Amino acid sequence: MKIMLFLILITFPMNSFMNPAPLVFDFGPEKDFGRWSIINDGVMGGLSSSKAILDGDAVLFTGTVSLKNNGGFVSLRSAMGKYDLSEYTHCEIRFKSDTDRKFELLIEKDTPFYLPKFRVKFGGKTQDWKTLTIPLEALEISRMGNTIQEGIDTQDLKGIQRIGFILADKQEGSFQLWIDYLKFY
Repeated sequence: MKIMLFLILITFPMNSFMNPAPLVFDFGPEKDFGRWSIINDGVMGGLSSSKAILDGDAVLFTGTVSLKNNGGFVSLRSAMGKYDLSEYTHCEIRFKSDTDRKFELLIEKDTPFYLPKFRVKFGGKTQDWKTLTIPLEALEISRMGNTIQEGIDTQDLKGIQRIGFILADKQEGSFQLWIDYLKFY
């Protein structure tokens, strides 16, 4: 019995038992694109608009942010689900943008707007694809756009309901953000 266990352990690397398979949202055709949707400030009376369209192997998230009628945000969010991100240590976003504005990766444990969310800012104008790696412990906890805690315990990332991208920087104007993929590992 001990010999069989030893043979199993040397046949399979230990990290294959300890590291979960990466969770990847790939936005190319016939991949994850159709499971994402737009949620803008119109749900609260705002006038911002956005859309998401396929552009080659990426999604182009584009639109205009308006501050009229107490508006000020646009977002692209995954389908509701059950995501356990607690076993991952990092996320990676491959993107490019036509603006210096800061977008946010938004991770929602609870979807009502008034409950805390996990987030991290990213962005910057770049014509070439940029790959950004973010340690998940660097996420902030925010409530209605205001930071209430910097850094998190990654065990808090169990039971995530939705993941998304949001632009809520209190600036009016148009934007374009291309996202090739989002990967948790």
